Amino acid sequence: MAQGLSSFVMPGRKHGLAARAVLFTVAVIAVTALLSVSILLAGAYSEGRRQEVVIATSLTEHLAARSDTLLTGNRVAILERMISGASDRAEVRALSFRDASGAVIAQDSSGDARDEARMRQGALDAMRSGRTNVARAQDGSLMVASPIKHDSETIGAVVRIWEPGAYTFDVVPALAPFLLILACLLLAAIPLTNAFVRRAVAPLDELAKFAKQVGERGQAEKISIRTGDEFETLANAFNDMMARLDLSMRQIEEIAFVDPITRLPNQDRFARDIDFFVLQQGKDAMGAAIVIDLQRLPKLTQTLDPLAARDFIRTVAERLTSSARTVERIVMRRKERASCARLGVSEFGVFAPGLSQADAARFAQHLTAGLNQPFEWRGHKLTLGACSGVAMAPRDGADADGVIRHARMALGAAQNAPARMKLYTQSLDREAVARITLEREMRGALERNEFRAYFQPKINLATGKIEACEALARWIRPDRTIISPGRFIPVAEESGLISPLSDAILREACWKAASWARAGLPTKVAVNVSALQFKTERFAENVLRVVQHAGLAPSNLELEITESMVMDDPDRALRIIQPLREAGVRLAIDDFGCGHSSLAALSKLPFDVIKIDQQFVRQLERGDAQAGAIIEMILALARTLDMEVVAEGVERREDVDFMAARGCHWVQGFLYGAAVPAPEFAEMLRRQAGEDVTAEDAA
Repeated sequence: MAQGLSSFVMPGRKHGLAARAVLFTVAVIAVTALLSVSILLAGAYSEGRRQEVVIATSLTEHLAARSDTLLTGNRVAILERMISGASDRAEVRALSFRDASGAVIAQDSSGDARDEARMRQGALDAMRSGRTNVARAQDGSLMVASPIKHDSETIGAVVRIWEPGAYTFDVVPALAPFLLILACLLLAAIPLTNAFVRRAVAPLDELAKFAKQVGERGQAEKISIRTGDEFETLANAFNDMMARLDLSMRQIEEIAFVDPITRLPNQDRFARDIDFFVLQQGKDAMGAAIVIDLQRLPKLTQTLDPLAARDFIRTVAERLTSSARTVERIVMRRKERASCARLGVSEFGVFAPGLSQADAARFAQHLTAGLNQPFEWRGHKLTLGACSGVAMAPRDGADADGVIRHARMALGAAQNAPARMKLYTQSLDREAVARITLEREMRGALERNEFRAYFQPKINLATGKIEACEALARWIRPDRTIISPGRFIPVAEESGLISPLSDAILREACWKAASWARAGLPTKVAVNVSALQFKTERFAENVLRVVQHAGLAPSNLELEITESMVMDDPDRALRIIQPLREAGVRLAIDDFGCGHSSLAALSKLPFDVIKIDQQFVRQLERGDAQAGAIIEMILALARTLDMEVVAEGVERREDVDFMAARGCHWVQGFLYGAAVPAPEFAEMLRRQAGEDVTAEDAA
């Protein structure tokens, strides 16, 4: 009970000062009330028994006073009637009139021999003493013997035995109103005591919380107590103490861990951040330690006076910090914050937790590019020749010293690298360098419009004609060499270039399809949608604007979206693609069956087309019975949902027959031709207008 009351008065602090004070006060009140009730009940019970004796004595003496004339006149009959009337009362057990010798004159008794002996002895005692004699037996019955006197001479005695509690009253019902009021007062005292005590000790509780926060975190918010007493004095003293302590700690930390010129963390603090990350996150998480060297900075600062040199170094630090924030917010879209530091005369460091190796490379490249932009300072344009090395913690070092050392090793190799950035690997492998170089070249290729759309025919199995195509990206270098999509697509996805690349392919595909339609060769064109494109809130608006500018009928455009893109957030995906659906743009779910949410995607989103992934067609070619069963299931599902089906990767006539026999609508693959430039595809359409295209013609 005490624990429950403690929880009531101070939730969450079962043994707090307020709880103990309330418990003590309530206990005192309860004990006082209990003692008061006990005394009251005991007094009431004692008074009841006394009143019983008084009443019984008075009645017996009254009967004795009335009996003297009857006894002297020998009116026994009247005595017997008196006895009979008195004995009829339930509280009277026995009534007896005795003469001077103790012999019975008249009597009515329901008692036993012990009662008879009591009455005889009581009568004799009363006659000898000349006054009323009262005695209570062990069973609680009361015997009253009163002498009968005539002319001051004792001539007999009246003896009456009363049943236990004959003239007592029930104490509890009589005191019930008082006890109820007392109980209500006791119950009301608990919340009142709780409120009073809590209010009284609230300042002390605030001080205790303040002290606990300081003990746990070394700091706490300023405490505000306005009581005008010692509590307020103590609170102000605590606040002043913490303010001075905080100021002292800041000064010590600044001296130990802050670069005095840039106000950035120094190398010691940078190392502590990395060590803390490794210690807290362990081997499962990755963080990028980037060391950036500004090669021309020492020579530039040597030509400046000290104040100007300090000002320029601060400008460089501001550029680094703002570039890091911009890359995080716009390019990487990260929630974690990278920490920047100054490591030496020309070295700066950035530690970005929660990055993969590819993201770390992108992060470092963007920072390097930002620092390689000319600095406009005091009317001069200055370039610093930035390069950077990246090491991953804890993969590339068990502690900060190892990670920073490996980042500096990568920095040394980056000075001669085209991208001016290097990732640390055990052998500083050439593949990483090639990927970074390829990304840089891709940026230039995008500016020079080297990425073009190639079109692969899609055959309508109902007519046997080319009635649609899929636009695929190809990189055509100025020397006419073609870079395989298998090389540049992964790099584009990792670097964020996939979005502008996909936009370029979409624009070209829409313009080409519109021109074919104007030439009397209407053809549906399918375009792949990248994940970065789809994440843009204005994706639908951008697509419809391209369609409108190209003059293409929206129904002739088909957007291929992978199920993983839409199933991350189906509600958002539906909100984005609904305007496209309403405008008439067709939607296809690409690579169907490769993920784990296909049926859910079909049930939630308004797709028009299912594309059977080519891996199932390849397995069908190898005679895999399960692949055939899966394809039949997909076709049956499409019929039920009234959706069209495209089988990609078809290379054999047997596969075409298999698909056609089971209700597939479209096929595409090398059997009908690989992806070709727009002029060649237009020529295929023109030849088809006069004659159906066979597999040999398309090849």
